[in-house]
Amino acid sequence: MSNNDNPPNRLIGCTSPYLLQHAHNPVDWQPWGNNAWSEAKDKNRLVLVSIGYSTCHWCHVMEKESFEDNETAEIMNMGMISIKVDREERPDVDMVYMDACQLMTGKGGWPLNVICLPDGRPVYAGTYFPKPQWQQIILQLTTQYRSNPEKFEEYAIQLHQEMQKMNRQPNSMELDFSRRNAFEIFEKYSADIDWIEGGKQRTPKFMVPCQFEYALDFHLCTGDESAKEYVQLSLLKMSNGGLYDHLRGGFFRYSTDGKWFAPHFEKMLYDNAQLIRLYSRAYAWLNAENFKEVTEQTIDFCLRELKAPEGGFYSGLDADSEGQEGRFYTFTYNELQSSLTKDELQWITEYSNIQPNGNWEAKLNIIHANKAPLQVLESLKITAEEYHTLKKAVFKKLFKAQEIKERPSLDYKIITSWNGLMLQGLATAYLYTQVDLYRNEANELANWLTNNALANGTVYRINAKGKQHTEGFLDDYAALALGLVTLFKATHDAQWIEKAKSIADIAVELFYKEGTFNYVSKQAESLIVTKSDNTDDVIPSSNAMMAEVLEALFMHYSKPRYFELFKESLNGNAQFLSEYPGWYSAWARLHLMQTCGNAHVAIHNELPFPNHLELAQWPSWITIGKMDTQSPLSWLSNNKKGYFLCSGTHCYEGVRNWEDTSELLEELYGGEH
Repeated sequence: MSNNDNPPNRLIGCTSPYLLQHAHNPVDWQPWGNNAWSEAKDKNRLVLVSIGYSTCHWCHVMEKESFEDNETAEIMNMGMISIKVDREERPDVDMVYMDACQLMTGKGGWPLNVICLPDGRPVYAGTYFPKPQWQQIILQLTTQYRSNPEKFEEYAIQLHQEMQKMNRQPNSMELDFSRRNAFEIFEKYSADIDWIEGGKQRTPKFMVPCQFEYALDFHLCTGDESAKEYVQLSLLKMSNGGLYDHLRGGFFRYSTDGKWFAPHFEKMLYDNAQLIRLYSRAYAWLNAENFKEVTEQTIDFCLRELKAPEGGFYSGLDADSEGQEGRFYTFTYNELQSSLTKDELQWITEYSNIQPNGNWEAKLNIIHANKAPLQVLESLKITAEEYHTLKKAVFKKLFKAQEIKERPSLDYKIITSWNGLMLQGLATAYLYTQVDLYRNEANELANWLTNNALANGTVYRINAKGKQHTEGFLDDYAALALGLVTLFKATHDAQWIEKAKSIADIAVELFYKEGTFNYVSKQAESLIVTKSDNTDDVIPSSNAMMAEVLEALFMHYSKPRYFELFKESLNGNAQFLSEYPGWYSAWARLHLMQTCGNAHVAIHNELPFPNHLELAQWPSWITIGKMDTQSPLSWLSNNKKGYFLCSGTHCYEGVRNWEDTSELLEELYGGEH
């Protein structure tokens, strides 16, 4: 973090925690905007666009080494205009310049440092640079630009053309919705599964919740046992590893190794929101108490450490504290000795493979489930009751020991799209656990978002320090609408589906263009490339979320236009989802939904509803609703006594009980439930 003894630069008036972290750097940073670009054109200088976020470990490292260094700052200030961007505030800027970095270097990441011509076209890009190399790059490029600007112009033209090619829409093609094709897509997805540690065969290991959602729904649609084993294995391994915070609940951002052991210690709202949804589904699907515990503890963490007093959820917590990554969450052997009794120390040593010199780096120990409970019981010769008593006592004491440490910094931005994911997570958790707290929290969040993120027909992306700013991007509209659709499904309160419809209708007006939805609205600032966000990563793509909303609205309102837009989006990504389902897994799930069939069941109020364990045996897109003659949804507005199942445009005769409904669903999905 910058030294506040330095005079402030032009970031001092910003609300972003990341920009304010750099507000006292000796670098003459400016926020993204017309002023910076006009100055660059007036002075004919190269422009550094440096992008990161407040919880980014390597962003802090480069700031400390280079941006806080007076000598480096002088070189930068003399040679170019420097712009700092918070990627979470301006994901549109980040997407464009990340493309440039990928094209130039074959990789990307943060901090993202891109050097551009005064009109914004990039000519050089990279991520983290050590100070000597960074100084050399700035000196060389600024000198060469003054002596030979034509060479820079020539390269900028070529790269810009490649960026435009990269962002052309693929040719639309009609998808094959046969079960054979669905199995072929899953077979491609399965090619690089790690059958020992779960997830995919790669290091570092990222959780990608939409991939597991796809695999789980594939199993529920087809009865495929390999998909079931993959999801079970992955969720168990992730929650046993150091990736999961066993003391405070919640997941860290990713594992630096291939075994989910040593995490990068940021905690992000978007990860935890999606994992709440995933683990609550897995709990009810398997009736697995360990997954229920993970769900509960992750929600507890979010409510305790990320929920804003005024409403909404903050973005995340930093990886670093006391100048060291993971220091808040890890323990030296001496710290464990001083906090625990001899028996408790013996238990945690066995449970987490505690070492006097640390089981990780810098003599630090990561708390994780190194052994299964039965292995610990046998090793320590204790009973199950003693095991649980020791576990509870140890975790309580270590939680208390953490409370006196220096805490990681909090990114207090409330981001609409991530809160939409959290709304979906809380609503799903209520649906599959029936815990009233989760319904109440979901309702409270939905009210806060619709009152604070939505104004005059516009969704805003950021709320920070009580101020809303930055008009929303497609993911803000899509994730918020999807959260509201899920809340309707969980509570049967029609106001939420009506609000989702209103937001989706605005999004169609603002973002739809020629068969796809652009990431930025028609009213937004134009960048050097127009992006359409389709690739599913740690967050599903904004287009896939929007497509799911449109399909849900078609199912509920029977308006053909919604289905036309959904089908256009799905067909526009047909080639990629068929060839690369690992990077299009939210799309693959939507393809699966069309293959197996979406469904909703209207149930008369006097008849019993299926419980959450029964409901979890069917794909996640099924909606079970209470009949209401005042409902705006025609499929719910009758009052006939019975269970009425509809799938697509076909409705079955009413049946007398849920068992008969299950038989109809079995006919529809044909899996082994």
